[in-house]
Amino acid sequence: MIRSCAVVCLVSSLLACTPSLYSVNLQYEPSAIVIPAADKGQKLIVTVALFNDARPGGEDLQIGRVSTAAGGLYTVLPRNLKPGAAVSAIVKDILVKSGYRVSVAAPAWNLKEDTVKKEWGRILVGGNIEALEITCQSDVPIISYRSRVKLNFAFADVLTGKTFYRVTTESNNTLEHVYFTEALLGQQISSALSEAAEKAFEGGTLKEKIREVLRRTP
Repeated sequence: MIRSCAVVCLVSSLLACTPSLYSVNLQYEPSAIVIPAADKGQKLIVTVALFNDARPGGEDLQIGRVSTAAGGLYTVLPRNLKPGAAVSAIVKDILVKSGYRVSVAAPAWNLKEDTVKKEWGRILVGGNIEALEITCQSDVPIISYRSRVKLNFAFADVLTGKTFYRVTTESNNTLEHVYFTEALLGQQISSALSEAAEKAFEGGTLKEKIREVLRRTP
């Protein structure tokens, strides 16, 4: 009887220590994608708007789930920033790294041309989050992490209010590991998110579009 009580107490103690959710930081994790640097001498100011959370579930903070072989199911939430703010912060980091002057402002923008405001610098960047999710199957001995991100970008000329470039990017990554940690959860979703954001700037298409906008400056 004493031994049975001890086992029940131990199991209850372990269950009490198991979190009902996990929280992760969403931050810039540079990938191998090469992003062209800004032209030297450009004095344009780029404003990055808050990205709109257009996921099917609406502006739900949930960005993933962790399941276990025992049937447990746990929610993954962002710890430092809401999804829209996190994407905007990553895009700002990419632009700064590429040599652009980036405004500290992060206005709300619905991607409509008639809502662009003149005080938003020279180039405006915004977009929608179509997908942002990490799933983890926490089974011993192999832990499987899977991330999926889909972003829709819009670039506008603030002087004219016209959108001059749109692009949709996606990133999917997987990882099989022997350990499960919140840090690995955060690293995997951040890597996928950063890669999807970087894809909007790779190659020379966007850079040439910006040049065309500046050539049309009155």
